[in-house]
Amino acid sequence: MERTSIKYFVNNSLGLDRNISSVGFEEIPPNTSYPTYNHSAGYYFNPDKGRVLKEYQLIYVTDGEGVLETGSGGIFTIKRGMIFVLFPGEWHTYYPNYQTGWSHYWIGFCGSEVDNWMRNEYCSRKSPVFRVGINDEIVFLFRKAINIANEELSLYQQVLGGLVTYLVALMCSIDKNRRVETDDFSSKIDYACVLMRELIDQSISMQEIAEKAGMGYSLFRKLFKERMHCAPVQYLQNLRIQKAIELLTTTTIPIKEIAYLLNFESPAYFSARFRKQTGRSPVEYRDEFCSK
Repeated sequence: MERTSIKYFVNNSLGLDRNISSVGFEEIPPNTSYPTYNHSAGYYFNPDKGRVLKEYQLIYVTDGEGVLETGSGGIFTIKRGMIFVLFPGEWHTYYPNYQTGWSHYWIGFCGSEVDNWMRNEYCSRKSPVFRVGINDEIVFLFRKAINIANEELSLYQQVLGGLVTYLVALMCSIDKNRRVETDDFSSKIDYACVLMRELIDQSISMQEIAEKAGMGYSLFRKLFKERMHCAPVQYLQNLRIQKAIELLTTTTIPIKEIAYLLNFESPAYFSARFRKQTGRSPVEYRDEFCSK
């Protein structure tokens, strides 16, 4: 995935229904100033002064750590695997630690219906931080939201609204039921899964993934297989095939380009792996989908 992917919507008009204002992902490397200049004028802010938004935002930190400060809740230390909620009309500021940087997803939303179900959930201005761990499903939902936002297909706002509803419920459920894995090795394997999803279009070895997850390769491979029931390289290949299916059925990108986008060795190798996993070639799969 691109290390920066940001989408802002202007002048949405869904009345009292859910209204998605922005969605994105951004990696802030260590020793880098924050925020970057990639943001719309209404969202760029000075961390020393803070800001007030007219919307809710969910911000999920998947790497690094930093600080959140809000008018109602005070100061919070934010670490990898936490989601924090920004509330409309409330002063806040947040930023990554300069030494660590951070990688974070976010989605902004507003509307009177949103106000009602946010109040009825477990979200509180005094306790805006949720500990969900490195959760592959949550990463998938944020990435799906980014893809939907970029495509802007018919009824995309309604689809994003439904996705946000599920995301908030899942976030609250995990935090409330304390289902986050406490085992250090389990959390490292979960982090490795997230890394593979985020680096799906890059050339990276399993040894590098193991190193980023803080494990030796032999132990990483053994524990990964025990937890995920497949080898790490097979898991990454499955993710790439899933992404290929998405590209084949939602875009007109040539198959040769899809192969290289997803970092397969060659179009021929991509076709062979695709057929082995789906029973059809990429051409057959796309033609069959288009004929429906």
